Amino acid sequence: MNFFYRLLPKFLITVALLFSFGAMALTESGMVIKNQAGATYRDSAGIERSTTSNLVETIVQPVVAMTLTSDQSKLGAPDGKVIFTHVLTNTGNVTDTYKLDLTLPATVISSATIYPDMNPKDGIADVGDPIISGTTLIGPLAPNETYSFVIVADIYSTATVGDVDSLTIKATSQGDVVDGIPVSSTGVGNATNTDTVTVTDLPIIEITKAMNADNGASPSGPYVVTFTYSNVGLTNMDVANTNGVILKDILPEGMKFNGAVNWSISGTELTPTTNTGGGNGTDGNSDLTFTTCIAPNTGCSVRDEVEFTMDGLASGESATISFEVMIANGLSADTLYNNGIYGFDADNSGQVDSGEKETTNTNIVPFRVNMNFGVIANNGGCDVGTDNNCDGNDDTNHEIVNVPTAKQGERVAFTNYIWNIGNSADTFNITYDTSSFPTGTSFFLYKSDGITPLVDTDGTSDPDTGIIPATGETCRAYQVTDSSNNCGYKVVLIATLPPNFSGTGPFKVFKHATSSNDTSITNKVIDELGAIEASTVDLTNNFRAETATTTEDNCDDSSDNCGFGAGAEPTPVTTNVVVPGQTTRFTLYVTNTSAVADGYQLEYSSTDFNAGVLPAGWTVEFKNISNAKISDIAVVLPDATQVFYADVTVPITSPTVTQSIYFKVSSATTGVSDVKHDAVTTDNSGLCIGLVSDSSMTIPVGSSGVYKHTITNTSNDAINNIPLTITNNITGFSAIIYEDTDSDLNLSAADVAITSIATLAAKESKLLFVKVFSAPNSAEGITNITTVTATVPCGTVTVQDSTTISNTNMSVTKEQALDAGCDGSADGPFSTNNISAAPDECVIYQLKAQNIGIKNAVNVKITDAAPTFTTFLVIPGTIPTITTGTINPITNGGQGAIVGTAGTVTPGNSETLIFGIRIDK
Repeated sequence: MNFFYRLLPKFLITVALLFSFGAMALTESGMVIKNQAGATYRDSAGIERSTTSNLVETIVQPVVAMTLTSDQSKLGAPDGKVIFTHVLTNTGNVTDTYKLDLTLPATVISSATIYPDMNPKDGIADVGDPIISGTTLIGPLAPNETYSFVIVADIYSTATVGDVDSLTIKATSQGDVVDGIPVSSTGVGNATNTDTVTVTDLPIIEITKAMNADNGASPSGPYVVTFTYSNVGLTNMDVANTNGVILKDILPEGMKFNGAVNWSISGTELTPTTNTGGGNGTDGNSDLTFTTCIAPNTGCSVRDEVEFTMDGLASGESATISFEVMIANGLSADTLYNNGIYGFDADNSGQVDSGEKETTNTNIVPFRVNMNFGVIANNGGCDVGTDNNCDGNDDTNHEIVNVPTAKQGERVAFTNYIWNIGNSADTFNITYDTSSFPTGTSFFLYKSDGITPLVDTDGTSDPDTGIIPATGETCRAYQVTDSSNNCGYKVVLIATLPPNFSGTGPFKVFKHATSSNDTSITNKVIDELGAIEASTVDLTNNFRAETATTTEDNCDDSSDNCGFGAGAEPTPVTTNVVVPGQTTRFTLYVTNTSAVADGYQLEYSSTDFNAGVLPAGWTVEFKNISNAKISDIAVVLPDATQVFYADVTVPITSPTVTQSIYFKVSSATTGVSDVKHDAVTTDNSGLCIGLVSDSSMTIPVGSSGVYKHTITNTSNDAINNIPLTITNNITGFSAIIYEDTDSDLNLSAADVAITSIATLAAKESKLLFVKVFSAPNSAEGITNITTVTATVPCGTVTVQDSTTISNTNMSVTKEQALDAGCDGSADGPFSTNNISAAPDECVIYQLKAQNIGIKNAVNVKITDAAPTFTTFLVIPGTIPTITTGTINPITNGGQGAIVGTAGTVTPGNSETLIFGIRIDK
């Protein structure tokens, strides 16, 4: 296939008569139109991302089209020749070949021959080149290429004056199939011109036009335009008349009249007097005058004009007129088409009548303005924030596209303007290299919207701008026009920075724009990033941190006592108070103060910073707003915040202390972190001493009783200098406090009487004996209340012992022993000491009721019950038992009370009840 990978210049075809000489070529056959879509979106975590579609390609179908210029009418003499000039133009989108077919009339024209008119294109048959027959292939002609030819028609010698007839010339495309692809039927496959001859025996003036060059740069010159005029008729013209021939040349736009007029008859150079003036010349017999109009001026706003008026010629005579032209600056690469238009004294009346003026065109002479490719890539030089007043010509002051700063991991956009400063439409391939950006930076080229990927349209595999019109041409809607009428296209380079790098640049990447038509034409622009700022995060208490875009008056300064700013703080931001064994909660906010989304690990420490290390027994758990345990926060968007909690649990044994707790958020992606200093104070003030417990007994008159009490420090702090005081509510009663000095659990001579406790360590207990003495004359039945008081900083505790005077008095002692096998027999001696038993093991209780009075005790009942989490163990004949009396019915595995009825117990004697329980599984 005839693939198009280089942009051909666009040809605008005009003639002096101001009609369209040809048509602009279609999009080139075989061109691959590539397109790739882009999209931006936010993912489920709210992070902005971009994606691209697959690349699709469309191949332009070949379409043939053509123009043939133009129909003509000329005079001819019997047995003479008439020359018709034609231009065939390929206006299709594919290289094509053509055949030319002549159809002769029945009269006037006896024969006709087609000749090339290519070297030069001067309206004269190229002598020596092969004659073009009906089988000759013209071309191949590329799109927009032209082919000039002439038809030399022979007139019958028998033709009579006034005879008129026409020949037709038909050009037919041969491109039915191109590289196996059928040609589109929408094109123009053939074109026809009609050439008409009118027979006359009067003068006939033929004029041809030529230039001494067919191409040149813009600007360039001078070039010489030469008109050759001849009388090919049978009759002489009256040379005495000075207006026998009038020739006008309206030069194409961009071709400027430069004087230096020469007339072959006079042999001298004729100089115009002014821009709108003219000149004249003579050889003594023949005369010539001319006028000019130099644009811009009244009558010729755009195109220069020159008009010659000269005497006629004798039959068979020829003469030439020449002048210079210049090619103006700033022209697009184009072909300038030009022909003269003339009239003459065809009726030989002695002057050119009004109806005889401007009746005939000369041949068309093309002049190709050569391509001059150029490109500048810069930052646009436009008004800030707009595409207004841009400067596409300045490659010095606008060389650098600078972005001052960006955050770690940020997508940084560099907008580059690619300007076509050449005179031909061009496509510019975009490449980049020599990057000093940190390792891990990725680059991607986008179209001017910053979303759609920049793709390759010219087949070089490099992404490109697409076609940009030449300087001075109309820019496309999606392009930019600068103040010098340059067309430009914005290319966006997105640099995605690595998330784990920060530092000071500048970081640079060099971008190159290279002409698709001439790869030696290239220009660079520098995309520069000043610095990559380290990402930041702020961990605060109770309120989110204020940022540049979000106001939070409660946390916008270190004085707000929220932990605003970088930590760790020298003193705790927040101190929570908690009792031992309990949990206290800190409400924390992590605010992403960076420009990119980030995620954070959560850590704690008792120092700054040793992750996970706390005093023994202390624990920290992080929880989200749903109270679920967490160890990290997956994503926090820029300027967003997320609340979470830190639950700090203090061991039950903790003394009163203020313990620093450091909380830390850190990103494994960006490396950013923040530490906040908080504290927990353990408060034992709610824990004090316990004095266990109130008790009672009955004693005979004049005797004493001993009460056992345990005083316990329930806090985790030692308590010193605890005073103990005793009061009795009945006169004559007295009491003494002893400590269990020898630790035998019974009051003995070794035990020391005390009125205070020097120190009681944390959680320490002491056994105290309170010995109460009754008055010798106490009445039977009275009850004395003995109050023991201990005073400590956390408060005052008391215990009361109730002593009743009675000569009948019972005491009950309960002891226990393990029965691991649950067979009803104790595995060891009974004791009042604590024992350990596993679930599904049994314990045997022994309750001894003793009469310690001086009179009989009657109706004695010993009562107990199965404790919580236990059931009775009943083995008939083994357990339960009572020494004397009866036991209420109980069942194995049951619960409730057990009552042993002993009846009368004499002084000094006792009754014993034994029962067992099983600990639940």
